[in-house]
Amino acid sequence: MVIGHSGCPQAIFRFVYLFHMPLFFFCSGIFYKEMSSKVSIGTYLKKRIIGLYVPFVKWSVSFLILHNLFMEVGVYNANYGFEGGSAFYTLSEIIQRLCKILFSMNGYEELLGGFWFIRSLFVSCLLIVIVSLIVRHSFKYKYWIICLFFLFFTILIRRISPDIEFWREISMGCLGTLFYILGYLLMPYSKFWLNRCSVLLLCFSLIFFFYYFKNGISMGCGYNKVIPFSLSAISGSLLTIYMSKQIEDINSQIKCVLYYIGNHTLVILALHFLSFRFVSYIITIVYGVDIIHVAEHPVIKNVGALHSYWWVIYSVSGITIPLLLNRLWQVCINLIRKKYE
Repeated sequence: MVIGHSGCPQAIFRFVYLFHMPLFFFCSGIFYKEMSSKVSIGTYLKKRIIGLYVPFVKWSVSFLILHNLFMEVGVYNANYGFEGGSAFYTLSEIIQRLCKILFSMNGYEELLGGFWFIRSLFVSCLLIVIVSLIVRHSFKYKYWIICLFFLFFTILIRRISPDIEFWREISMGCLGTLFYILGYLLMPYSKFWLNRCSVLLLCFSLIFFFYYFKNGISMGCGYNKVIPFSLSAISGSLLTIYMSKQIEDINSQIKCVLYYIGNHTLVILALHFLSFRFVSYIITIVYGVDIIHVAEHPVIKNVGALHSYWWVIYSVSGITIPLLLNRLWQVCINLIRKKYE
């Protein structure tokens, strides 16, 4: 995700977008446990509210409060940004955005652009709850039938109402639900695809779809690309899990680093765009670029013309700076607690 946002070379960008966001849904589904009672459904929903909705609100409100400060220091400006620039919020605008954050999980800051995933994952979880309430009794191939339903419902929505925001959000949730349930369904059969022959097929599949989607692809693709995108996403997700298994078995040091990063993905999701701004500021100093370009989103767009390695620096910073800030925050919190114990 961070590499995909870093202004990396187009070939890397296109490859990453073949599967990187479905992978998050897929991995979430690996830990899903079937719900057969209203109690288990209630417990599941409560966990999702605490694990998804609450962090979404916490980060979104925090960045909303900081918006005018970001304008003051140049993180935002009127010339550059996700939609061409920003402005100082009035009290009325702050209240309006706060209501959107609380009641529709929308209206969050551009620095939290990746939070569409949390919203879509939460919608996916709500859809799973609804389906679980409707189909509480197990029957053969129940979840495979549910997968097909969400696949074709996604296609139908994008065919009929591609430009209506509400239905776009629902279609993203439906597609996310498909990958979520596939994570639950495919992991018990890992012995069939955690082998070299299957990995070769997965690699050929990704290569094929890399050239099939000549202009790149994403989860917001058109209705006619949903099925091929789903196939590429499944291939990439399974291949990533296989590679992760190899790393886990071979190199304990890399494993520890990846475990640590994996346990702090929310912090990275929330802070990597802000961390990019620090790198953009350094670029303006090094190359004498006007400082207003710091507000370009997500990175300075002609960074590739400056030097090819800046996307690497953006990527590393987008991971390390959030982790360092999180660690510093934890140290401060612990010191405060000790002081008042």
